[in-house]
Amino acid sequence: MGVCLLLHGYTGTPFEVEPLAKVLAATGHIVAMPTLAGHGTTRHEMNRVTWRDWIQSAEKALISLMNEHPHEKIHLVGFSMGGLILAYLSIKHAERIGSLTMLSSPIYTINHKQLFRTIAEAIQKSMRAGDRHDDVARYMLKVKGTPLRSLVHFRRLIQEVKPKLAELNVPLLVVQGELDDLVEPRSAAYILEAAACGQKELQFFSRSGHMICHDCEREEVCQRVVNFIERIEGAAEGNV
Repeated sequence: MGVCLLLHGYTGTPFEVEPLAKVLAATGHIVAMPTLAGHGTTRHEMNRVTWRDWIQSAEKALISLMNEHPHEKIHLVGFSMGGLILAYLSIKHAERIGSLTMLSSPIYTINHKQLFRTIAEAIQKSMRAGDRHDDVARYMLKVKGTPLRSLVHFRRLIQEVKPKLAELNVPLLVVQGELDDLVEPRSAAYILEAAACGQKELQFFSRSGHMICHDCEREEVCQRVVNFIERIEGAAEGNV
């Protein structure tokens, strides 16, 4: 049994990692899913917070979990920006971290080619169906609902974490969808190469986009993460 902290991405909510949380809980793991500062509320609240507030809110949840389970190492799983935040905290609290999984985490943002392809396909589908396609609505809501100041802090967070990856030294799993329309898939290879971890793994999913825990390969994604965490847990128990 592991203790796991799952973190959503930029402008998101815990819904983004909910399928994975359910699988982890069903297999006996303890799961926490905090909401980042300014997220899940209003545009005004999102505009008020900074990248430092996002990190502090995630760290508060991590410290609370460490205090509740003082003899356990914590397994961190971050989706998109959540992966970068947890990488930052994995460096700061390395002695208490069992593993880190980064899902669709951005170093190079906006895969323009795939973004335009996805929008084009969505428009074609909506024209055939005679109504508005969910993918188009998702992109429109992202653009309309994200304050410019917040986007600046998102970029700043990437700039802050990117050079620190060389200090990352916990068991690492990087998972990336090859059809990601918001994060360039080469981000995953960069993270893996930059990290100083003695144990690190990279898994691509050829049919998945950005929302990798909800996409067509979600069952395989969830099982891959669960297997990784349980392998780390098993190795730790064997060393006791």
